[in-house]
Amino acid sequence: MEDEKDLSVNGVTQRKTDNNREEEINGGEEEEEEEVLVDTVGQCFGIIFSTLLLELEAPSAMTAWIFNMFGFLWCMTGPPLGPLVAEFGWRRVTFVGSIMLTLSTVTSAFVTSPWELFFTYSALGGIGCGIISNISYMIVPYYFSKRRGLANGIIMSWDCGGQLLGPLLIQYLQTVYGFTGSNLILGGVVLHCCVGAMVFHPVKWHTKKSKREVANISKDDKVCEYGSNLNQNCSSSCISRWMMMTRLARSTLADLRVLRSARAVIIALGATFMFNGYLNFLAFVPFSMQLSGFTLQEAAWCVSVSGMCNMLTRIVVSTLTDTYYFNFRLCYLTGSFTIAATMIMFVTVREQVWLAVVMGVWGCGVGAFMSIFNLVMVHYMGLDNFMPMLGATMLCIAGGYLTIGPCVGYIRDASGSYLITIWVLAFTVIISFFLWLFMPAAVAYDKRKSAENEVNNKYNISVI
Repeated sequence: MEDEKDLSVNGVTQRKTDNNREEEINGGEEEEEEEVLVDTVGQCFGIIFSTLLLELEAPSAMTAWIFNMFGFLWCMTGPPLGPLVAEFGWRRVTFVGSIMLTLSTVTSAFVTSPWELFFTYSALGGIGCGIISNISYMIVPYYFSKRRGLANGIIMSWDCGGQLLGPLLIQYLQTVYGFTGSNLILGGVVLHCCVGAMVFHPVKWHTKKSKREVANISKDDKVCEYGSNLNQNCSSSCISRWMMMTRLARSTLADLRVLRSARAVIIALGATFMFNGYLNFLAFVPFSMQLSGFTLQEAAWCVSVSGMCNMLTRIVVSTLTDTYYFNFRLCYLTGSFTIAATMIMFVTVREQVWLAVVMGVWGCGVGAFMSIFNLVMVHYMGLDNFMPMLGATMLCIAGGYLTIGPCVGYIRDASGSYLITIWVLAFTVIISFFLWLFMPAAVAYDKRKSAENEVNNKYNISVI
């Protein structure tokens, strides 16, 4: 007999077999396309803007602020995104993010000052990329159960597709069409995210009608039930804008209560140090290599090699997560140690071939981490707490972008050396490694705390 589970998506409660749920993997093709396009803008910051910023003699601190403000706004879309999806649906929210990302890429083609990038790239691009990327992470657990690891592997593998294909494409376009022309073409390519957004169909469109399906629901994108505290019995059309914003704020704040768990704190802080460490390193790679005498094309090749290794590792690791013997904590520790070690080695290598090798191993470490980024939340916190956990994690990562990233830029300007800067970034990844060493203790602490709360509740009930 097929394993059946209740699934609630877009306000419809229904029983859906694993076979039917696996059919939704076809929808992952459009998610792959969106992830590639988003990462072309997000993880290729150094390739896109390094030549321009070096010509404008922008200080490293300003460069760091531009990139980290982009990351900050990217992550700040996380906490309110769940409530927004609950109000408007997957497709509408993703479509708006796609338009913002396109506007960001097109308007960035005409900048003449680094300050203008704070609006065109950091603001528009950060919010647009954040919406699309976070929704791609969020939607997988609701569409899959038995093959969740495989589905996650497909999405996660193409999450670095932009890092693999983007650098070479952007370098070629800038060589042929210049900075302005290449960004305009890239804007047209990114516009295809709108197509991907339109195929985020409600699951009920692809399943057989069930007697348990809620009747009288005609609209396809009303509500996505994800365990938040929203009142889903009211249609959004009957609620004033003020009431809707109040609901969104209250739901977002309620989701942050998940950080009362020691496991949640380790997951959130570990991701904060990890993301700020490896993404700022990736942004600085083209600048560091060009100042060391390498060309932009050589830097693009190194970034692409890391993207290829990143992708292959994600495919392998995500497939293994479906097996019963897979150890999430060991995978996280291995990935974080590999990232930190290769970042330290990067500044000691002087030949392009060995730089490419180091970046390839670095990509494997990133792939191991990103393969389980969202799955560890489900594994340690449960599916009911997944959306609140993801939102809280994004909020913590956003705080890191406002502190760790800019500080690294100031360190680069003060020291005049990328060696010290990259070592500092490697140290942030090492902090994430040590945090996860305490995960077993955090699990035991939460269990003990939960047991104590149950005893206290029973005692209070007996007294009453």
